[in-house]
Amino acid sequence: MSRGPRRMLTTHVMVDWSARSKPSPREPTKDAIWWAAARDGAVARIKYDRTRYAAVQNLIEFIAAELSAGRRMLVGFDFPFGYPVGVARHLAGRASAFALWAWLAARIKDTKNNANNRYAVAAEINSAYAGVGPFWGRPAAWHCPGVPTRASDRSCRRSHPTEKRVADEHATVAKTVWQLFYNGSVGSQALLGMPTLDRLRRTPGLSGNMAAWPFDGGLSVPDAAIVLAEVYPSLLREAIAERAGENEILDRAQVRVNAEAFASLDARGKLAPLFGGSPALTASQRRVVEAEEAWILGLGHEKALLESSDWA
Repeated sequence: MSRGPRRMLTTHVMVDWSARSKPSPREPTKDAIWWAAARDGAVARIKYDRTRYAAVQNLIEFIAAELSAGRRMLVGFDFPFGYPVGVARHLAGRASAFALWAWLAARIKDTKNNANNRYAVAAEINSAYAGVGPFWGRPAAWHCPGVPTRASDRSCRRSHPTEKRVADEHATVAKTVWQLFYNGSVGSQALLGMPTLDRLRRTPGLSGNMAAWPFDGGLSVPDAAIVLAEVYPSLLREAIAERAGENEILDRAQVRVNAEAFASLDARGKLAPLFGGSPALTASQRRVVEAEEAWILGLGHEKALLESSDWA
């Protein structure tokens, strides 16, 4: 008797990151850190964390417990895992996302109460290029002359990295990694997120069991118990709108629905193709994605991902 497809992974975790500079309110709110975990297809945990420090501690504890129980897991974060081609070599000396993560981790200071120096590090990166930029976007009242308030204030643009990564060009509504502030920006989340990924990769007990896709092993199914991957919750925005509970905070709904969707896709034996990236990628684009820029899990496979949201 057929038992149907076998799950690749048993636990699917989705994390909605935040670049807040102060702890989030005690009462759960939007624009804060939320994460959800689906175990064997059913949501097992939904967590609201007031600080990045608390979120990382809780995630490490959860991942370690799942690993101890013999479970394989996907841990998706909703911020860019890399910068456009050339940035890693320019800053860290190697065309390697891991070298970039370590470079950022050595400079970013992110305290237990969310206070951080991301604008100072952004200014340092800007100073590594001619003119003004590439980073931009900050509250006008903040004193950070090395980061312009508007994109149009930048100069010597031809000497700067490209505005978007290959993945961002394919996900047409994705914002540039260089925007640090204003609606929809992801630059600050990435600046504070990549050092967190570096920390996770170096966590005793987890590091030897962890793969950061697609940098470890390329655009293929990772052979690891813990798989870190970049995700873009808005790929499922229609399903999220349909499945959000009455008065449910959008961030909460996003991580819950995405965790359920990836788990559903896995249960149907259709998760593996997503790790191959988009069929539209050229050979040169694949090399850049695998070494420096990263790829969004599910991008190029939107139809399959959307179908996975149609679970009972």
